[in-house]
Amino acid sequence: MLRQSFQKELAELHAKLLAMGGRIELMMGLALEALRNGNEAAAAEVEQMEIVIDEMAKDVDAQAVELIAKQQPVGQDLRLIIGCMRLAIDMERIADISVNIVEQARLLTHPLIKPLVDIPKMIDVAAGMVQDALNALVNSDSELAKDVWTRDDIVDDLCERIVVELRNMMTANGEVVPRALPLLIVAIQIERIADHATNLAEVVIYIATGARYDEQVRTS
Repeated sequence: MLRQSFQKELAELHAKLLAMGGRIELMMGLALEALRNGNEAAAAEVEQMEIVIDEMAKDVDAQAVELIAKQQPVGQDLRLIIGCMRLAIDMERIADISVNIVEQARLLTHPLIKPLVDIPKMIDVAAGMVQDALNALVNSDSELAKDVWTRDDIVDDLCERIVVELRNMMTANGEVVPRALPLLIVAIQIERIADHATNLAEVVIYIATGARYDEQVRTS
């Protein structure tokens, strides 16, 4: 009976994390909408959702601590609970970054200095990384989690391309700095989201295997 209750509470933790993930994906889509056309309603919604994500993260943390205190789990069960706490922290940070993105969106002058081509690609890849990291958690799929790592390189490459292009624009003509700098910052912020998504994947692998899947392991 105790084990049954424990599994039920673990399932509740999973459900809360998936709900956080769904909101984060929506936040990233709304942030892109704010970037594309200065949609203030979308930007404001991102800010409101970030408040909700903060509360959800606190809820996950509190439930995880209570589970550890009540059940005194060991082995994979303990890794799973600690992993859920770490996942919530990274998702909360992704939500914070999404707010940073809409703050930069408010500084943009339309029409934009360059078409939004690579930035939407970055957001799409990063959102998919978050989604698949959580799917890997639910399905205990360490191979899917490892695949999330490989997609981080895609985001890094797109970010580098954007940064180089915008820096060249600003170097050639200082007058474009106010128009170019917010986009450059946005690209860097999305790259940070992808980094947090790789953290999510690393936690999932740790839960499943007990091993740390870091850069050294990935490239060996």
